[in-house]
Amino acid sequence: MPSSETRNDVCRLLVDPPALGAWNMAVDEVLLEHAAEKSLPTLRIYRWQRPTLSLGYFQKYAQRQSHQASLDADVVRRLSGGGAIMHDQEITYSLVLPSTHPLAANTQLLYDTMHHAIVEWLTEFMTMAENSGRLVLYKGEQKRAAREEPFLCFQRRSPGDVLLVDEATNSGDHKIVGSAQRRRRGSVLQHGSILWATSLAAQEILGFANLTGVSVSLAEAAESFSSRILASLRLTGKNWQLSGKTLAAAQKSCAERYEISAWTERR
Repeated sequence: MPSSETRNDVCRLLVDPPALGAWNMAVDEVLLEHAAEKSLPTLRIYRWQRPTLSLGYFQKYAQRQSHQASLDADVVRRLSGGGAIMHDQEITYSLVLPSTHPLAANTQLLYDTMHHAIVEWLTEFMTMAENSGRLVLYKGEQKRAAREEPFLCFQRRSPGDVLLVDEATNSGDHKIVGSAQRRRRGSVLQHGSILWATSLAAQEILGFANLTGVSVSLAEAAESFSSRILASLRLTGKNWQLSGKTLAAAQKSCAERYEISAWTERR
């Protein structure tokens, strides 16, 4: 019989302090590797030490020149695809599921399940909102031609994205949650951003608090996030810290990949 740590309904919970972008990306990759090896699901909540632009795995580095406001920010390349994200005033999560978990095999179902859970969590704050609005999952088609896509993820639309729609006019939708995935040996990493407030490095993108008038701070919101999401996913959280072996693997990945320009500028 498997131990309780390896059961799919038990999830390691990792809440990290703010860190540099390269470290954040390296830890996510190592957690994905370990899920494939040990069948351990993990929910990680993390922050960014400095405003950081993350490029999607397939994005061309030269495209960042088109976004002048973020040129002074740190830049990293993610393991997952999609558009660039200006990580700043947000809650960032990564959910890693082993191949044995029921949600690991279905890409869209995992997106929708996670985003439904986030919608339920955000709805709790809507009672405090000054402005009315409605949270929905985007059901339209995703654009296929890369040249037609905006540079920033939060200006794109993909099935399952969380949008805040103006309640009065049923229009003026704003994307406030976006996620992307990467698979390895049957395991899946889904990481995403819940945009709480506008970054000075991307002032054209409005966050949840800007749009609703909710006065809850980012720190206060982050405190309630993990318990709400784990409950919605029917997972039991188990507080966890990176082991010595995991730390060493993340340090190696950071030094050999995410910290070096050859990786970031590879496309």
